[in-house]
Amino acid sequence: MKRRVLAAATAMVLLAGCSAAPQAAVTSPTPGESVSVPADAVTLRDLLLNHGPSDFLLPGQSTVTSRIDQPNVVTLTFETSQRKLLAGWLATRLPDGWQIDANANDSLLFHRNDWQGAFTCSEALCALTLRQQRS
Repeated sequence: MKRRVLAAATAMVLLAGCSAAPQAAVTSPTPGESVSVPADAVTLRDLLLNHGPSDFLLPGQSTVTSRIDQPNVVTLTFETSQRKLLAGWLATRLPDGWQIDANANDSLLFHRNDWQGAFTCSEALCALTLRQQRS
């Protein structure tokens, strides 16, 4: 199971930049609903992304090393020193509506109705990918 989780998460990260973008751009919370950002968190917008779920939060001390920012997929990479911080955060603090599908060896697969997510680390880097699901 652990190898399956890692393989699936790695595949999502590797394929992140390979798909064509759908017409829709940024998803946001339900109209009229505002995103409450705790003091120890940042949004994807705070991490200089224009796309992705607007209510998706990461630890405030996250340091991004590279970005892919497309309407249907965003990927952030991080130094491996952030592995435990990010894996722990994602395992316990995903926004409402997100469900964890697999969690092993600091790698996670998760989803909600309109997005799929994957987080995994190699010896060289950690990566988080969020892909918008087509209807």
